[in-house]
Amino acid sequence: MKLLWERLENWLKDHAPEILDDLNPGASDSEILALETNLGFKLPDDLKESLSIHNGQSGKSKWLVAGWELLSTKRILEEWEVWKDLYDSESFIDYDVEPQGGIANVWWQPAWIPLTYNGCGDHHCLDLAPANRGKNGQIISMWHDSDERKVLAEGFKQWFGHLVQTFESNDAEYVFKSGDFKFDAIED
Repeated sequence: MKLLWERLENWLKDHAPEILDDLNPGASDSEILALETNLGFKLPDDLKESLSIHNGQSGKSKWLVAGWELLSTKRILEEWEVWKDLYDSESFIDYDVEPQGGIANVWWQPAWIPLTYNGCGDHHCLDLAPANRGKNGQIISMWHDSDERKVLAEGFKQWFGHLVQTFESNDAEYVFKSGDFKFDAIED
């Protein structure tokens, strides 16, 4: 993760220094442990390592990923708690969902940990309770008003690595364009 972050930092230094300046310092071990405790899930090592390098963004500049905020430990918990409150009140009982293979057939579940946020209730989530054929730790799309759920990457490091490669190819729309994150879903 350290090498991926160095590559992204180098790209941001040359192309979007204001976003580089907006990245938070790394989370402490106690902040990461507190997040795991509050969520009730152990996070994958690659995500914990990433959080220890940069604990999301401060939000004073443009968001890192095409109109998506990269969440800090505090913001992950805040967004997760919004969804958990809705889940606990059974708000999703009558919602139909069309998940891609490997994703649980639910609107949302507590084992989906938000990693990004677009300001409208949509997230890229870490999936810690996949369905058959899914992989624990896969990254999925979770849009608040769409019944589709797609696998975006097999794990955090793959997802983040693809993001870094996209920046390095100088596809600046990922930094400055509002709208959908352009990860292609993994095919069934």
